[in-house]
Amino acid sequence: MALDAPYPLRQALRLAGLTPRLLGALVEQGVISPREGQRFTHQDIVVLRTAKALRDAGVPARKVVQALRNVQASLAPGALSGVRLRAHAGGVEARTADQQRINAHTGQVLLPFDEEDAAAMRPLAAQEEDAAQALSQAVALEASDSAAAEAAYRRALAADPCCSAAYVNLGALLCESQRCEEAVALYEQALDHCEPTPLVHFNRATALEDVGRPHQAVAAYERALALDPALADAHYNLGVLLERLGDHPGSLRHLSAYRRQQL
Repeated sequence: MALDAPYPLRQALRLAGLTPRLLGALVEQGVISPREGQRFTHQDIVVLRTAKALRDAGVPARKVVQALRNVQASLAPGALSGVRLRAHAGGVEARTADQQRINAHTGQVLLPFDEEDAAAMRPLAAQEEDAAQALSQAVALEASDSAAAEAAYRRALAADPCCSAAYVNLGALLCESQRCEEAVALYEQALDHCEPTPLVHFNRATALEDVGRPHQAVAAYERALALDPALADAHYNLGVLLERLGDHPGSLRHLSAYRRQQL
């Protein structure tokens, strides 16, 4: 399962550390736009983490939303995840591509950076930006050049070892190339960095099935469902697998859950 918007609402809140109220305000103001089914992209998570960092720095929620909305309005769609923002004098400042400092609330140009400022403005989001760019390249390359797509996914993971979408998509790519043992190893690595991601466990389970480790696959499906009980494909796959293993009541339970979710 390779998705360009792999994070459901609950997981987005958990990864970003935001309150539902602040995330709701960012959606309402158009700062981020969840995809169908309230799913969020890796770039959305970068923006949400930026909002969390600003709140942690003492910027009021109202000013966080205002600053992100104002900065977004001056950018191309989807470019907000690449902007460096930080708390400044009770508000928010942004750094432009030409190193200008801008008051994110008024648009006023601030004094040039000194060395201390430059160091402070090297946020975690810089690595996430590099990962997001490599991830976008990889998704675009999958249909035409799987080797180049694999290399781009690995660049994304080198830039951000917590990029769960790169693990999910790369693992699926490896399995499609009959390299399922490599996919299993990749998902084992993913568990060290983004264990609370349901799709990592789901895809790990399918890879474990492919390499003939059904009982470990059952545990992986169960973990995916513990994190996201609405993951219909996990109910279906687990139901089919349990039937094959002779657990008829368990199979019926999960296949029934799958059917209920299709109504």
